[in-house]
Amino acid sequence: MSRFFSSNYEYDAASSSSEEDLLSSSEEDLVSSSSSESELDQESDDSFFNESESESEADVDSDDSDAKPYGPDWFKKSEFRKQGGGGSSSNKFLKNSNYDSSDEESDDEDNKKVVKSAKEKLLDEMQDVYYKISQAENSDDWLTISNEFDLISRLLIRAQQQNWGTPNIFIKVVAQVEDAVNNTQQNDLKNKAVARAYNTTKQRVKKVSREIEDSMTKFRNDPESFDKEPSADLDASVNGFRISSSQGDDLAVQEDFFTRLQTIIDSRGKKTVNQQILISTLEELLTVAEKPYEFIMAYLTLIPSRFDASANLSYQPIDQWKSSFNDISKLLSILDQTTDTYQVSEFADPIDFIEDEPKEDANGIKKILGSIFSFVERLDDEFMKSLLNIDPHSSDYLIRLRDEQSVYNLILRTQLYFEATLTDEHDLERALTRPFAKRLDHIYYKSENLIKIMETAAWEIIPAQYQSKFTSKDQLDSADYVDNLITGLSTILAKQNNIAVQKRAILYNIYYTALNKDFQTAKDMLLTSQVQTNINQFDSSLQILFNRVVVQLGLSAFKLCLIEECHQILNDLLSSSHLREILGQQSLHRISMNSTNNASADERARQCLPYHQHINLDLIDVVFLTCSLLIEIPRMTAFYSGIKVKRIPYSPKSIRRSLEHYEKLSFQGPPETLRDYVLFAAKSMQKGNWRDSVKYLREIKSWALLPNMETVLNSLTERVQIESLKTYFFSYKRFYSNFSVAKLAELFDLPENKVIEVLQSVITELEIPAKLNNEKTIFAVEKGDEITKLEEAMVKLNKEYKIAKERLNPPSNPHRR
Repeated sequence: MSRFFSSNYEYDAASSSSEEDLLSSSEEDLVSSSSSESELDQESDDSFFNESESESEADVDSDDSDAKPYGPDWFKKSEFRKQGGGGSSSNKFLKNSNYDSSDEESDDEDNKKVVKSAKEKLLDEMQDVYYKISQAENSDDWLTISNEFDLISRLLIRAQQQNWGTPNIFIKVVAQVEDAVNNTQQNDLKNKAVARAYNTTKQRVKKVSREIEDSMTKFRNDPESFDKEPSADLDASVNGFRISSSQGDDLAVQEDFFTRLQTIIDSRGKKTVNQQILISTLEELLTVAEKPYEFIMAYLTLIPSRFDASANLSYQPIDQWKSSFNDISKLLSILDQTTDTYQVSEFADPIDFIEDEPKEDANGIKKILGSIFSFVERLDDEFMKSLLNIDPHSSDYLIRLRDEQSVYNLILRTQLYFEATLTDEHDLERALTRPFAKRLDHIYYKSENLIKIMETAAWEIIPAQYQSKFTSKDQLDSADYVDNLITGLSTILAKQNNIAVQKRAILYNIYYTALNKDFQTAKDMLLTSQVQTNINQFDSSLQILFNRVVVQLGLSAFKLCLIEECHQILNDLLSSSHLREILGQQSLHRISMNSTNNASADERARQCLPYHQHINLDLIDVVFLTCSLLIEIPRMTAFYSGIKVKRIPYSPKSIRRSLEHYEKLSFQGPPETLRDYVLFAAKSMQKGNWRDSVKYLREIKSWALLPNMETVLNSLTERVQIESLKTYFFSYKRFYSNFSVAKLAELFDLPENKVIEVLQSVITELEIPAKLNNEKTIFAVEKGDEITKLEEAMVKLNKEYKIAKERLNPPSNPHRR
C-alpha cells in the first residue's frame, strides 16, 4: 500500500524512517563504526512518536508481527518494526509515555553496539586462528592447521602494512604450530593429502620461526610475561614492490624477494588462484631481482607458470608461447654467463628453503635443482599442438612453421649446456638421450639440404665457449656432415637400455636413408635390425613411425623403378582401410567427430602428426596403382589367354579391382581422378597401345612430388613398353603362328635385342610353346590347348554367373534357426 493512502501518516516520521531504509549495507557498516556520541544522538532523534501513535503501532506489531506491514510502518525495516530477542515485543523507536530516563539509559546500554578498531578486529581474527589450530591439533587435522597458518600469515601482512608490528598472538601461534610439528611423526599420517599438508606446514613454520628467532626465544623463556608485552616491531624494512592478490587487489608489500617467491610457489596448483596474476607478479619480481641466483629461481618458477595458465586450452596462445620462449632463452643466457658459479641440473640435491643458495661443490659451483630441457620439451609440444590446430592450407600455418627453427636452436643449446656442465659420464648419457631424440624428431623426415640449413642457423647463435664431441661444428662444411649427424645420434640412442628408444632411433635412421640415400641400404638396415619384431606391442607413436618407414621404403624403391619390390612393400600396408590413421595423418576435427570418448579422443589426438610431416596420400596411391598396373595387367592377359600363371595376392586398391568395377559401369566417362588416369593407362596397355598408356600416366600431377621426376618417368616409360610387349604377345599368340622381331621392335619402340630378351624370358618362365629361329628374326608359336576368344568370353561369363548366383542364393547357415 502506498504511504499516501495512510490515514494517520505524518511527514516527519516517514522521512526519518525512509532515510534509514535507504542506507546501503556498506553505509550501515560505516554508521556502526562511528563514534558513540553520534550513535546516541541518532537514537534520541528517532524518539519523536507521541503516545497514541506508539500504542496503536505497538498493537499492530504485537497482533500480527509476521504479516505484511501496512500503514505508516510499511516502509520501515523489520528491525525497526519489532525488537528481536528477549521476548520483548516493544520497539525502541516506539516508546510508551510512562517510561523514565533511567529505563531509557538502561535500554541504551544493553543494546548499544560494541565498536572495535581495525587493529582489535585483526587481533580477534588471529585469536580465532589460535583456537582453531588448538582444536585441529587434537585430531591431527593438518589440512585445517595448514589453512589456518596461511590465514594468519596473510593477517600478519595486513598488520605490517598498517605499521602495527608483529602481534604477540602471531608469535604464540607460530610456537603452537612448531610444537605440533615436533610432536607428530610423519609415518603416522596415512592419508597422502594430510601428509602433504604436514610437510608444507613443517617447512613454512621452520622458515617463519627462523625469521622471528629473537621473539620466539623470548616467548619460549617466559610465555606468561611475553603476553603482557606490546607487539614486536617490524623485523626489517625492505624494498617493497606492487603485487596483486588472488582477488585482484593491488597491495604494496614490504617484503623480501624470496618471501614473495615462496608464496607464489605455494599458490601454484590451487584452483582459486588466478594464473595470470601470478605471472604478472613474477614478471614484477624479475624487475627487482639483482643477483643471478634470484633471476634463476624466478625464471624456474615463471616458465612453468606460463604453461600452467594454458593447461586447459587446446594449445598455448602464440603470444604466450613467445613469452615462454623468451624466458627460456634468457634463462639459458644467464646460465651461460654464470657457468662457473651456478648450474641448473636434474641431478642436484633439493634445498629446504629457496632463499638458501646451494652449497658449493669441490669446484666452487652451486648446483640448483631444475630441468631446463623439460621446459624445452613442453615448448616443443605446445608448438606441435598449435600446428595441429591451425589450418594447414592457410598462410598462418606457414608463418607459425617458421618458429620451428627457434625451437631447434633451444634443443641444441640445451644439449651443449649439458655437455659443458655434466662431468659424470653416466649422468651425461642419461641427460643427452632426450635432446638427441628431439633433434632427430625434427630433422629425420627432411631432405639433406634442408637439414644442413637448419644446422647452420642453429650453430650461429651458440656461444663460442661451447663445443660438442658428439656433433662437432667443425665438420659443418663437410659434405658428409648430415649423414654423420643422423648416424651418430641414432647410434648413441640405439645403445640405450630402453628398447623403445633403440627402435625409434633405428627407424629415424632408416627413414632418412630411404628418403635421401638409396633403397638397398635402407632395406638392409631394416632387415638387419629386426625392428619389426613385436612392433605391435609398443606404443602407437612408434607403430606410426614404423608404418611411415615402410611407406618411405616403398617410395624409395619406386624412384629406382624397382616395381616388384615397391609393390611387395606397399601391398600389405595399403590393404588397410585406415591408411590415414596408421600413418598418423588424421586431422583433429576428424578424430573428434569419430570418437565419443573424450579420453580416447585425447589419446588419438596425440597420435597425429603436423601437416608438414605428412606423406602425400595421392602419391602413395598413384605409385601403388602404377606398380599394380605393370605387374597385374600382363598376368591377367596371360591367364585369360589360357596360360597357367602364378597368382599373386592383391589388395582392394589394386588395378585389378578397379578394372572389374570399371567394366560394371553403365556409363564410362573421361578420366578425372588420378585413379582414372591409371585405369585408362591399363586399358590402353591391354590393347598393346603403350603410347596412350604413357600419355595417361604422364598427365598425373602427383609425380611432381618426386625429387627426380623426369628420371622416374623415363624409367617408367621403358617399363611400360616392356609390359605392353608382353601383354600383346599373350593376347595375340593364339591368332599368329609367327611374330617378327623387327616388327615388334618397331611397334613398341624397343631395340631388337631387348625384344628378344623379354620374349625369351616369358617363354621360359611360363613354358609357352614358342621358340626363336636360328636367324633370331622370328618367334614361331606352336599350336596347343589354347582357348579361343569365344571360350575366353564363356569363361568370364561363367565366372560372373557364379558370382550372381551366390548373391541371389546365399549358402544356408546350419546353426541358424
